[in-house]
Amino acid sequence: MTAPTESPTPPRRRRVVVIIGVTALLLGLGAGALGLGIAMNTPTAAPNSAPSGDPSDAPSDEPTARPTPSDTGSAEPTSAPEPERAALPADCASLYSGSMTAELQSYGVALNPAWTVDNPEAGLGFADPQLEAWTAEWQTLRCLWTTPDGGSGIGLETHVVPVLPDEGAAVEAQLASLGYDSVDELGSTRYLWSVTDDEFGGAWGESHIVVGGYWFATAWIDLGVTGYTADMVQNLVGTD
Repeated sequence: MTAPTESPTPPRRRRVVVIIGVTALLLGLGAGALGLGIAMNTPTAAPNSAPSGDPSDAPSDEPTARPTPSDTGSAEPTSAPEPERAALPADCASLYSGSMTAELQSYGVALNPAWTVDNPEAGLGFADPQLEAWTAEWQTLRCLWTTPDGGSGIGLETHVVPVLPDEGAAVEAQLASLGYDSVDELGSTRYLWSVTDDEFGGAWGESHIVVGGYWFATAWIDLGVTGYTADMVQNLVGTD
């Protein structure tokens, strides 16, 4: 894999897991809209009638409103159903096949070790601030592979984010604008980049794909595993 035109700045190492605090590659994207609807209540006209007796109280000769037929003979237009958000996966373990789990464990890493739970310092960030913000703000399942004791700088972290069609389109537009490499696979387009830095002494990168109502956002450092993204997609979405 080749790096983007402007290589991200190497992440700073922390005590346990490296956090990629990289300067944004290009511009961020995010937009929201708020629509306001005003309901107008039309008062009902008083019935055009009067009690019998005094001729001066007789009904006027002004025309009354035509009654609405009970059956107009035409069907009312129906609005398209609102898209439904995909369900958040129950847990991280179910995302991986047995063979992928065994391969990852062979590198000496564990899935969500105890010291990473509720620890914001345990993890990897994303190079682009907008992608980082979305994974932090939107509902997500975070799956982190790293050493059980936190003594090594290697790690691989994925955010599985259920997205609506417009959200997925925004993510893909942002990825395309950043100049990431892209490849058509898994029934969608995967965006990725990686960097090897001899001075820093390591390699790191990212992989992103929106497919089946989910955004799989992965960052890794010194732990790039072939077939990792495809394994998750096939287990959750079922795309070949």
